[in-house]
Amino acid sequence: MDLRQLRYFVAVAERGGFGAAASALNVAQSALSRHVKELEHELGGALLERGARGVSVTESGKVLLARGRWLLGAIDDVKAEVRTENREPSGTVRLGAPSSLADNFYAPLAKIFTTRFPRVRLELSEGLTETMCDHLLRAELDLAIVTTPQPNDHLDYETLVVEPVFLIGPPRDPRLRRGRLTRKEVNDLPTAVVPLSRNPFPPDVPFSLRVESTTPMKQIVGSGLGYGLLPFSGIHQEVAAGTLSAALLPWMRADRVLALPRGRPVSRATREVVAALKEVCSNLIDDGKILTMPTRARSR
Repeated sequence: MDLRQLRYFVAVAERGGFGAAASALNVAQSALSRHVKELEHELGGALLERGARGVSVTESGKVLLARGRWLLGAIDDVKAEVRTENREPSGTVRLGAPSSLADNFYAPLAKIFTTRFPRVRLELSEGLTETMCDHLLRAELDLAIVTTPQPNDHLDYETLVVEPVFLIGPPRDPRLRRGRLTRKEVNDLPTAVVPLSRNPFPPDVPFSLRVESTTPMKQIVGSGLGYGLLPFSGIHQEVAAGTLSAALLPWMRADRVLALPRGRPVSRATREVVAALKEVCSNLIDDGKILTMPTRARSR
């Protein structure tokens, strides 16, 4: 299998037919078909289902399509990196973060890159830790900030900051008046609003609402329909405005971790994003928008 065959296959799969792919690549349709057949013969099975209305990708073809897109993209990144390493960074960096951190990090990060690295394009998304780790493994993200991720042999982790976790409730909630709770007090909560990914509450705490984003969670909690759990970075604005009350849970922590795919080359633009995220994090700590706890080493 060579890169030309792979590029031809990806073009046919993405465009749904040999004619459209041949036109896009400016090659003869017969040559395109021959190269794809040679690839199928080498790999021992059909990669495309051919029909009157075009082609569809087989299950084995889907595997090759996903890996092929990543490989061709990586080759393009290598070319761009070699050409620009000694010049101003350029290219696209795809970054994901939980919504509680995106609200704090993305605006100052965008300001840094607009000012210092105008040739770099940032694609900023939000999501749950499990979803973003999956996107990293599928080469749909270059970098992510995740929260207390599970060990993964295919991802490299670097701790950005460790935050204390707070129980949040409606304004002036009597349970949270002391500013700190015990485990027993948490176990006795009447109801919780929990994330879609992992339920951080003890099993004795009932819940009937699960949400993906912190914004609706805070709105639901603020209306008195249940209690939630978030680091201070996700609630500092609401606490200051008096729309939420909060109490520290001293035994809980949120490890905010930079995650990158292991073994995949890291572009200069991505390295600059990592450096900028550390700078933004330090500034947020200095401004009192992120509270910190001692870090612990992560092997992966």
